[in-house]
Amino acid sequence: MNAEEIKVGCFQVVIVLLLGVNYAIVAMSHALPIFHNYTPKFYCQVKNGTKRTYGCQELSNVTVATNQTSGLTESPDANLCFGDYQFATEFGENSVVTEWGLICEKQYLTFLGPTVYYIGVLMGAWIAGLLADRIGRLPVQAICLYTQGTMAVALYVVQNYPTFLVLRGLQGVFVQGLQNSTYILSLELLPAKARTFVALVMQIAWAIGLLLLAALSYAIPDWRILQLAISVPTAVTVLYIWIIPESPRWLIAKGKTTEADMAVERIGKYNVCCTKSRRENAKTEMSVLENTIPVKPERKSRVSCTDLKKSKTDNELKEEAANLLSSSADASEEKVQKASLKVMSENRKSKLSKSDCESISSQGENGEMEKRNVPSGSKTHRKTKSISQPVNNQRLSMKKAYDTVELRIPEKKEMLSKDEEKKCEKIEENSNNSRTKLELKEQFKSTILRRHGVAMIFQWFTSSMACYVFMTLVSPLPLNRHINFALGGALEIATYIFTYFILSRYGRRLPMSAYQSICGVICILTAATIILSHPVKTIDLTKTIMLLFGRITVMSTVFVAYLYTTEIFPTVIRGTCLGLCTVSAKIGSLCTPHVLLSGEYFPVTIPLIIIGMLCLVSGGLALILPETFDKVLPDTAEDFELLTVKRRDKTNNDNLNNETTVTTEDASEREILRTKLFSEDWVDAGNGILVNFTENKNSD
Repeated sequence: MNAEEIKVGCFQVVIVLLLGVNYAIVAMSHALPIFHNYTPKFYCQVKNGTKRTYGCQELSNVTVATNQTSGLTESPDANLCFGDYQFATEFGENSVVTEWGLICEKQYLTFLGPTVYYIGVLMGAWIAGLLADRIGRLPVQAICLYTQGTMAVALYVVQNYPTFLVLRGLQGVFVQGLQNSTYILSLELLPAKARTFVALVMQIAWAIGLLLLAALSYAIPDWRILQLAISVPTAVTVLYIWIIPESPRWLIAKGKTTEADMAVERIGKYNVCCTKSRRENAKTEMSVLENTIPVKPERKSRVSCTDLKKSKTDNELKEEAANLLSSSADASEEKVQKASLKVMSENRKSKLSKSDCESISSQGENGEMEKRNVPSGSKTHRKTKSISQPVNNQRLSMKKAYDTVELRIPEKKEMLSKDEEKKCEKIEENSNNSRTKLELKEQFKSTILRRHGVAMIFQWFTSSMACYVFMTLVSPLPLNRHINFALGGALEIATYIFTYFILSRYGRRLPMSAYQSICGVICILTAATIILSHPVKTIDLTKTIMLLFGRITVMSTVFVAYLYTTEIFPTVIRGTCLGLCTVSAKIGSLCTPHVLLSGEYFPVTIPLIIIGMLCLVSGGLALILPETFDKVLPDTAEDFELLTVKRRDKTNNDNLNNETTVTTEDASEREILRTKLFSEDWVDAGNGILVNFTENKNSD
């Protein structure tokens, strides 16, 4: 059975759309720190006064005048805030910053929140990847989905900031596990031709999650109620999570063929139920098969005459077909009889063995019991009994025999002691653990896999750094922050649709290299425009346009990176490899803010040039990776190596073509000999000599 043979139907489309809901939940959770850390204008309200001073009142603002001549000092306290800071909110907005006063000397805590969350994301990517490869995609998805929903509800009732940080970190662990398992499962459920479209659906679901978050944040000004509203889609998933099947490809790769067959049959069954046309086609095909009369194929004999074959009537052909069917039915009945006799003999042997033990242990019995036991196990006795029975009795005995076989299985389990059962369970667990460890070691022994893995990790690292740079440096439009955020989501939808057409035409390798190279060039040009933007205002406009173009490019790069990583790595370690790539991306995104904040000590152009050079290097490394467009997903390291083996030189192709011509010539000669042997005119005279008698007759 091949997982690629599954035809795409409406049931699979519905599954992909339902999995897109999970992806929208992930997008909202990842983008939530933007609204958590919203800091409105604030001022210092002096006690017993009406004077308001906006901004932080730092100690550096206190001027200490020292009169060196007189030795007198003055310390004016006009800039000191002896009261409390108040926030000037428009619609009663309440964020994490306003609730716990994370401003001025506590401002560093606002950076701590996203950092803790993304550290949890980093850990979740690694842990969930290992679990997805070991226990399956669907269990990991269910665990992460409902655990992160529970964390979202718990954040609604949290009362202090340290507890908030702990819960957000744990939520990041399960949210990233949900993202990776959902993406892998959605791509593995459909064949190669539909993978690009599935990736597009997932990315559009991500952008829809951002649009939904912008609308909810505008309608709900309180961050606690917003956190609770985001958990509502998680509760809705209870209605359909049981419909989603496990990945048949992962089940086949793990050797669970029965579960894979059940999953494939389930998908095919629901696909047929969704479409009426397929039902009608199936009915017409069944009616045609029932109405057709079985016709005997013409036999090719060496001594048969063509005239006799031509003289046969239709009635004779029907009689021969009926005889063939009856002979096949008799053969099937004989097979059933043989199977029943074998089962009966085994049951009698088991009974005889028990009776022998009883006869040996019992005292006071003579040799009469031995005589009864011995012939019952002999072959002649079994044959006479089986021949004397009619056919109906044989079928009944076969059913009873199967019943006895099924009843004998638990008897063996009862004979085992509890200690032995525990030992067997421990041995099985240890064997499964050792197998998984050996599989991981064997998969990572491939040098090609490790080389391509390093190249892909570098792609993720550089793209995450460039993404953070473009997202941070792009100045927002002079509009409401909710509108700006929604416009960013709409821009992502347009970008993903355009990237879909690029990937459908040019594959994955060339677009990946092109997008990375463009990101590098834009970073370097942005650094150049920052250097030249002091006296001229038009250069600021060009810098904004370049940063927007860079943002579009880096979004396309992330789209390609997710799809390319899932397609290039084998099924057995796909979750682990995607987790490693996600870990490298989060390390890059965590390092970039510190690099940009260090612009106080050296200019921002230096980090931009460094990131641009790294993007250019990663664009060159992308050319090493194999192409995976419209190719079957690899299941093992051997299948992964086949992707690179197909890229051969022309000389090897020529040699292969020569070998194929030789084999085709041999095959043609064999076909000629076969036609002569099975034809009516040629007869084998022995010693490999073929004689054609029709030529001699014609000559006479």
